[in-house]
Amino acid sequence: MPAAALILATLLRAGVPGASTDFPRGQVVDKVVAAKTPGQSYALYLPSTYTPERLWPVLYMLDARNNALVPIERFRAAAERFGWILVSSYNSRSDTRDDPNSAAMTAMWNDAVTRLSIDGRRVYVTGFSGGARAAVDVAYALPGRVTGVIGAGAGFADSQAAVKTVPFAYFGTVGDQDMNYYEMRELDEKLEKAKAPHRIAYFEGGHEWMSPELAGDAVAWMELQAMKSGVRPKDPETIAALQAAARSRAAALEAEGKRTEAFRAYAHAAQDFRGLADVSSVEDDEKRAEALGRLPEVQAALKDARRRDARDEATLRSVNTRLRNALSQPDPPVPTLLAADLGIPGLRQKAASADSPEERLSAERILANLRAQTGFYLPEEMLFRRDSTRARALLLVRAEIDPESPLVYYNVACIPARSGDAARAIKDLEHAVEKGFKRFELIDTDTDFDPIRQDEPFRKWLAAARAAAPTPATP
Repeated sequence: MPAAALILATLLRAGVPGASTDFPRGQVVDKVVAAKTPGQSYALYLPSTYTPERLWPVLYMLDARNNALVPIERFRAAAERFGWILVSSYNSRSDTRDDPNSAAMTAMWNDAVTRLSIDGRRVYVTGFSGGARAAVDVAYALPGRVTGVIGAGAGFADSQAAVKTVPFAYFGTVGDQDMNYYEMRELDEKLEKAKAPHRIAYFEGGHEWMSPELAGDAVAWMELQAMKSGVRPKDPETIAALQAAARSRAAALEAEGKRTEAFRAYAHAAQDFRGLADVSSVEDDEKRAEALGRLPEVQAALKDARRRDARDEATLRSVNTRLRNALSQPDPPVPTLLAADLGIPGLRQKAASADSPEERLSAERILANLRAQTGFYLPEEMLFRRDSTRARALLLVRAEIDPESPLVYYNVACIPARSGDAARAIKDLEHAVEKGFKRFELIDTDTDFDPIRQDEPFRKWLAAARAAAPTPATP
């Protein structure tokens, strides 16, 4: 067990029935400072029916950019409906060289259990992106003490490792244009082979938290798992309502002619309610799924999806190899040539085409991966190595993907600013302004500009640029 996980497992305590609280019910408490670790804080939501006289399920939240209120708002309606406490950290982060999430998780868990009546049998963790991976790490570090994980936009910490045992229920979500889409598809298959209780839900969108509606589905699914495992008494009324909604959704998809989606929906309904609902209704859903699964069009769609996945994963491996090879050469890569070698022009053309929705999404996913690699991960790696030339070249490759994005060129300007080259930074910022950049307030708080903040030509340029575009706007 890693040291951070060992610390986490050592410090976390169980809930205390009857714990008192002065927090309001049915509304978000923006910020609670942890009593014993004042450097840690969290947002809190208690359902309107909350009372300290009984124990309640809790969902701890790890946002990738410490935006504690974002997941709170996504899960708020579901928490109110099913009676869950929400605790969301302001100190969680992903893509850092240290591990802030173990400390964040430990602090909010230990603080919450001293203030609130938490059911130790029903502890859940959710996270977005790197926070999703951290949530899984927490669950593995505390086997038997974390009931379920809801992962948004990313899977397990080691996405290449085999999945053998999963001591918690897992509900994952991913957008159909997310850079981690293929990882989540592969995780779905791994969890199926491991016979682990799980569900991966796909939605229209990119790398982001799921919608409130999908968050509601995740919580509802966890409620069913809790009833199956016996940590929550079976509630016939809740089971009937959730089954009716699931069957209605499947029937609606079939009526719309979306037979592949209907096939999956009926299969999931049968799986979810087996052992909970009337046997005949479950058998009916199984039979409908089997009938749809035999249709030639459904079989062809499933086969095509597998083929595209394999092709696109091979493309991503090839693209990442070419990126690494270009960075290993003695001379820094020429951005336009590297972009062409990576196939960016063709991918942009395919992503803009309306001829084939599936092929368009395929291109969008590969471009999303390239955005992340050339716009963040690899430049950060180069900067860590003090190679600003290659970091800048990578960001210019990123600009080839979205050439009209002003924020991309702003990020390019950060590279010379960090090294104290005010003249180059001004030229890059001028390019960003030409593309429509107006968010000069970013420069005021961005530490990348600290080395040139007192440079007179830079100060004059910034003042003039503000005067020419006084109204901030999101680019």
